[in-house]
Amino acid sequence: MYLPADTATIQRAKTPHELFMINLLLFHLLMTPVVIFIGIGLWGLLLLLGLSLAVIGYSGWRSRRAKTAAPLVMLHWKLAMRRYRILLGGYAVTAVILLLGFLFTLGMDEGSMRTILLTVVTRIGVVPLLVLVFILAFLESSALAMAGGREVPDALYERYFPDNMLKKDGVRDA
Repeated sequence: MYLPADTATIQRAKTPHELFMINLLLFHLLMTPVVIFIGIGLWGLLLLLGLSLAVIGYSGWRSRRAKTAAPLVMLHWKLAMRRYRILLGGYAVTAVILLLGFLFTLGMDEGSMRTILLTVVTRIGVVPLLVLVFILAFLESSALAMAGGREVPDALYERYFPDNMLKKDGVRDA
């Protein structure tokens, strides 16, 4: 749905998606391989997770504050938060895989086999999250273009403004 807006409003509507993209690119696509390459291991991944969760928390706080903003801005903050929920689901899947791998290795003697298996499970556990990051980067780049075009998804508009829906011919419902 097209919403009329000025340039400043458009820029504010782009902000949640730009923040999301920075989170994805910095903490997932750039820093994760660096942490693995340096050999910091699980603590480095937990640090990146904490930083990403801090950005998500900040975005949630900004999303709640955007209720009084222009509809275009508010709806784009809501859209970004929906996508963050998907990312949090990816974190949960990765955590379950890592936890299962850790529990599987608990019965093993301390040694190289346990270390190898934990390393393999860590790499496998990160794969679903990495795939999700690429999908979300694509979705967020399209949302950034939507914000620039003064558009929001119709379903999102209907959810927050059900009384203001336009019919297909551009006439408001009575």
